[in-house]
Amino acid sequence: MVAAPPDYWRRGRPRIVFLCLVLLFMILVVSGCGRKAPTPAGSSLGSNAGDNVPGPGEKPRETRPLLYDRELDRVLVYFLTRDGRYLVPVTVSFNPTREVAKVAMEKLLAGPQGDSLKPVFPEGVKLRDIYLLNDQQTVYVNLTREFLQIKDARQVDLAVKALVLTMTNLTGVKEVQILVEGSKVSEVAGVKLDAPLPRPGNVNSLLKDEGQKGVQVFFGDAEAQYLVPVTVPLPPGASENNLPRAAVLALLAGPPADSGLTRTIWPGTRLLDLKVEGNLATVDFSRQVIGYGGGSAVETAFIKSLLFTLTQFAGLDRVQILIEGQKREYLPEGTPINKPLSRPEALNPLNHQ
Repeated sequence: MVAAPPDYWRRGRPRIVFLCLVLLFMILVVSGCGRKAPTPAGSSLGSNAGDNVPGPGEKPRETRPLLYDRELDRVLVYFLTRDGRYLVPVTVSFNPTREVAKVAMEKLLAGPQGDSLKPVFPEGVKLRDIYLLNDQQTVYVNLTREFLQIKDARQVDLAVKALVLTMTNLTGVKEVQILVEGSKVSEVAGVKLDAPLPRPGNVNSLLKDEGQKGVQVFFGDAEAQYLVPVTVPLPPGASENNLPRAAVLALLAGPPADSGLTRTIWPGTRLLDLKVEGNLATVDFSRQVIGYGGGSAVETAFIKSLLFTLTQFAGLDRVQILIEGQKREYLPEGTPINKPLSRPEALNPLNHQ
């Protein structure tokens, strides 16, 4: 074989280099086909990261369980009064756990034991999953398909409200997105569920129209077993500039006659004065406040309804009761009132749950 002259290689070298570069480029292009663009740092859902809405049958990536940093053994959930008219916050106890949100949902869906309260969800609705998405304050609650079988709009509305109230009582939860079998649904029985739901402005409203000003107080249920939070119109002589005073006046007025609720302060009692100093509210009642004369249930309802009503306001956590301007040692059933009273630890406790 005869060797090519040296000038032949010199003339062909540029062509060989060019062909090698073209071949390398093609290899890089082919190897890149089908490879997804990397997700930007901090993004969890790719193209869905803007609204955090899971696709059909899937859960958003990078979720995390809703865990507390310490174990708790009680939580506030919402059931219905026996007549089904009002939501009732009750404190249920359980074995200490960090999975408070999961336990709260399971207690809510299971309903109350006994017949003094009613469940808000029909039997059969179960919890599939509950989680947070990254560092957001929206909790995703995934229910089974039985939830879609509810046909009554009021029942769905009460169930959804109880769920959102229960979840937003938990630290760090601002909104709730309800899912069914892992997917978002637009509505159930006409109740819209297509977006995260914030905490409702009230638990039970007795206002006649949306523009009416009101205040929340705690009356007794029909059997005087549980305290029921209701928003009632501002009573005569009350101002929204002084809601603690307005709330006490509303307690003294008692519930509307057609409400099915019971009063917690003896009829005829007058508010002589109310002062707020720091975290202490001093309430001066007329002597009729102890007109009941005895009965532990009546006395407990009086004290607890007053404490829960007043300590709902930011900064107030203690109440001093005066009668005709004077401190007294005890109420008729022996409750000491010579010192300020603090908000009870549990609202409507159900220790047997």
